[in-house]
Amino acid sequence: MQFIVFAAFAMVLSVPDNGPPWTTFGSGVIAWLIVGVQVAFPVGVAAVYARQVKMVLDREPAWLPAAQRKLARAGANVRTALAVGLAASLYLTEWSVMVRHWRWTSAVYGCDELVMLSPFFAAMILSWIALYPADKAVRRVSLELQLWASNPVHPIWRLPTYLSFMLRHHVLIIFIPMVPIVMANDFVHVRGAAIRRFVGVAWADQAVLVAVAGLVFLIAPVLLRFVWHTRPLPPGHLRNRLDGLCKRIGLAYRQILIWESDGMVVNAAVMGLFRPVRYILLSDGLLEMMDDDKIEAVFGHEAGHVKHRHIQFYLLFAILSMLIVGGATELAIWQWPGLLRGQSMAQDYLQVAAMAMIVFVWAFGFGYVSRRFEWQADLFGAKSVTPPAERCDHPCLYHQTAEFVSPDPVPVCEPICATGTAVFADALERIAFLNGIPAEAKSWRHSSIAHRVRMLRSYAQDPSKAARLQRTVLIIKIVLQVGVFIGLGMGLWLYWPAS
Repeated sequence: MQFIVFAAFAMVLSVPDNGPPWTTFGSGVIAWLIVGVQVAFPVGVAAVYARQVKMVLDREPAWLPAAQRKLARAGANVRTALAVGLAASLYLTEWSVMVRHWRWTSAVYGCDELVMLSPFFAAMILSWIALYPADKAVRRVSLELQLWASNPVHPIWRLPTYLSFMLRHHVLIIFIPMVPIVMANDFVHVRGAAIRRFVGVAWADQAVLVAVAGLVFLIAPVLLRFVWHTRPLPPGHLRNRLDGLCKRIGLAYRQILIWESDGMVVNAAVMGLFRPVRYILLSDGLLEMMDDDKIEAVFGHEAGHVKHRHIQFYLLFAILSMLIVGGATELAIWQWPGLLRGQSMAQDYLQVAAMAMIVFVWAFGFGYVSRRFEWQADLFGAKSVTPPAERCDHPCLYHQTAEFVSPDPVPVCEPICATGTAVFADALERIAFLNGIPAEAKSWRHSSIAHRVRMLRSYAQDPSKAARLQRTVLIIKIVLQVGVFIGLGMGLWLYWPAS
């Protein structure tokens, strides 16, 4: 859902001041009708799937995995309906022009874009309300299984709690950082000429926008720790164990936090570029449902993101994506204005095309990069719970209780412990089970749990596969660094004022 929210902001920022440059449905009545369908269509999709999920469980509660798969499919189709509905209202109607002509929307920078998005968010909330009975039914059956297993349980959340959680964890995590960026973009759009004249630099207005975005990215973790309802992990055996792991690997952080979710989420996260704003989060469900070895393995995965500087490279990816799209747009403006009906018309088309390129680059490029970073963090998580040799109870290359014959006479990579791998793989499978996620369910950013487990076990059996992953990640990092360096260099060469 977070990617759809990000894409929604990208779409609304791509619409030119005078609306789409192509012919649209000009009637206000038709625009309102399509906006109404934009809200109703995802809700209808959610309601149909919710009924199907409940029917599956009413017929046979043992079909919980089938119901979970159908609920996951419902979420995917609702997200698609939300994106299609927003695209229809923005690109096929005069909805954006109508909103911008309302006097009160121009009183605050960015207000018109947020109003344009209001049907999208309304549809999202109403879709969650429609899906809630299905979510409740799945959790009810899962709760019964947890009781049979004598695991800690929490009452199934009520609708207000469910909506609050979904908003905070799927919308506000993107919405809060994006609002100041949208406001800055509107300000720069209106005052850009004055900023350029005052500074005397052709790209001064864009520098202001980049500075605002960078500041938001830097302080966002401090804001989000309150949005997600967190509190410090108290002193105790587990805290000492995690602090000891951080000292062993040289990990600096501001705080380890408990991520409060009424026990409904079993997960962990890390956020923040630098130690003063770096937080490692462990959900309350994770702490309640997992033993300390598995918690340490999951914590080690998050620590792996920090030690391998994945967050910094995500930032480089964001910069490179803007440079690629910006460079392609500038090239098109120089080469194509005569092919369209005037320079203004060309820029309007290119503004929309730039949005499509941004979404495409993030949908495919970021997904590719993120999955490999996750696999590398999985390796780190498995290594973080490597036991002493006397406690390793699996045939293990690391502890030399198993033999691996490689065609390469030179060792390609240090092996990972089979027992540490098993601990982390068990943690992943338990996270999937406790969160009601089908093990084979695909993930844009992480890949499926089942695939990650298979990869981990193959790394323990064949170090050359882990070495190939490390080489792939190294190539990705080099490409990101070199790409940003070249892109910024070309930008400075083209736009730096002549002396």
